[in-house]
Amino acid sequence: MRHPFTTGSPVGSDPSMLIDRYLPDYDVTVVRHAIVEADPETTYDAMLEADLTDTGPIVRALSRLRDVPAIRSRLLDGKPSTPPLERLRFADVTGTDEWTRLAEHPGEEFVFGAVGTFWRPAIEWRRVDPEAFAAFDDPGYAKLAIGLSVRPYGERRTLLTYEARTATTSERARRNFRRYWRLIGPFAGYVMSRALERIAADAEAIARRPPKRERDRGGDRSRSSAFRRRLGAAVALVLAGTYHLVIRPWHRRWGTTDGKAESPLPGDDLLPDATNQVTHAIEIDASAEAVWPWLAQLGQNRGGFYSYDWLENAVGADIHNADRIVPEYQDLSEGDVVRLAPEDYSVNSPESAPEVALLESERALVLRPPGESPAWTWAFVLESVDEETTRLLARMRSNPRRSTIGPFASVPPLQRVANYLFWEPAHFVMERGMLRGIKRRAEQIEHAEPSPRA
Repeated sequence: MRHPFTTGSPVGSDPSMLIDRYLPDYDVTVVRHAIVEADPETTYDAMLEADLTDTGPIVRALSRLRDVPAIRSRLLDGKPSTPPLERLRFADVTGTDEWTRLAEHPGEEFVFGAVGTFWRPAIEWRRVDPEAFAAFDDPGYAKLAIGLSVRPYGERRTLLTYEARTATTSERARRNFRRYWRLIGPFAGYVMSRALERIAADAEAIARRPPKRERDRGGDRSRSSAFRRRLGAAVALVLAGTYHLVIRPWHRRWGTTDGKAESPLPGDDLLPDATNQVTHAIEIDASAEAVWPWLAQLGQNRGGFYSYDWLENAVGADIHNADRIVPEYQDLSEGDVVRLAPEDYSVNSPESAPEVALLESERALVLRPPGESPAWTWAFVLESVDEETTRLLARMRSNPRRSTIGPFASVPPLQRVANYLFWEPAHFVMERGMLRGIKRRAEQIEHAEPSPRA
């Protein structure tokens, strides 16, 4: 039995609980409960000792996905990447630089917390002592307090509770956190539930373990664990092969064919030694003349990118997609800057502000980073199928040895794996959304009923 996601005071909130001393007022709270078939003492020990890395592949994947921006930021700063943890217990969390042990009632409740900018790709952590945590109000941060508690629940049963509260320290931080929470909130409750299941399983296994059969049970668990590892490895191999041989080739040439995906396009000569090329395409029931204005106003501080702005804004990109042709954005020339992110973006570089390298009105728009040796080019090309149909192609070419940031950076193997598994699919999802967004806008205007004349 688990309590659902709540905002405001959780059901059964007890003012004598330790967490209320450190974060009595908050913007958001998530509470999960579990009934454990074990006594409170056993459950509390299992709560502190449970291995949180053993909570299933989905939780591990979510954790690694959240860590990708931080890993990328460390690499850009020239810092070595932190290897993944082999084991993580609640008892160990407060030994890290980010988290602070706030208080504990041994055998009853354990509370720890952190202060940081959780919505940023690379979190800025703020170390705050326990005695200053409740009063901390420096603007621009969020405070997160986590409380785990056990209470008797009948004969040799325990009510195990996991609560996470977050409070922001300024209006701007509150807005940033709300955007972040819309993206990450659904996963938070799932991760908490999986952690409670792990704790409950460990506590119940300890509670029903007969001492004289402990060796035999250990042997059974060892054999079962080995079988699960072999099965998991086989499944992972099949999934990896399917992605590499089927899914990846499909999304790298979505909307086009093998031949068209490799045929020359305007702008290819700007990066003749490209080692990677991705081409996407879509047919639009509108003329090239009707499609071109949407390309001409691309840009973070212009017409946007017509994709999933809610997702881009969740990571602070500040994208606002236009649903109309804006005349003041139509005057685009070679050499102009088309920003991909705000100037004050937390992970920024010259590659965040590419220039127009080639512009042929109603035909081609090619972007590349500034400088004599660009790391990549991003081309948008219009091809007329007939008088009323246009094919829009988007091509990204790159040379990883030249790049300094992002999915094309020349980085160690760990980041290359992240590029392969995360950045490539992410680029496909966002660019496909972009092509569809342009198609919808161009077709709506092209086929709109003409206004009656006076």
